[in-house]
Amino acid sequence: MRIVRLVLSAALGTSALVGIQILATDYWLWSAAPTHAYGLMAFVALDLALILGVWRVTRLAMIGPLLTATFQFVAMLGDIIGGEPVGLPAAVFRNYLLADTAYVSLLVTQGVIMAIAIGTWALPHMHGHWPRPLRIVRN
Repeated sequence: MRIVRLVLSAALGTSALVGIQILATDYWLWSAAPTHAYGLMAFVALDLALILGVWRVTRLAMIGPLLTATFQFVAMLGDIIGGEPVGLPAAVFRNYLLADTAYVSLLVTQGVIMAIAIGTWALPHMHGHWPRPLRIVRN
């Protein structure tokens, strides 16, 4: 469990750092959608708090990162799919987001956090029904 906590902490830290980078460098975010910037600030604060929570609390600590990452992932996908700021066509905005390396990195990081949290919850519930590649590791 220690390795999982370390990997999850690293993923949450990466998410927080990329979020801080976006907040510090994306001036268009602040001018066009300040509410989205405030939302990203909240996600950065949650990521930092969850790093401590993963080490302090037992298995229930995996629910926090899973919920936060899922909510952020869905919100970011919503911006890609249906986001259309005033005065800007949706296709231009979508291309802007998908060309932003930090945005795509943050989106991928949320997927990684979800995979780690789901895997941490699911593997102990397999009760000996491990996939063949993982049997070698377990024995």
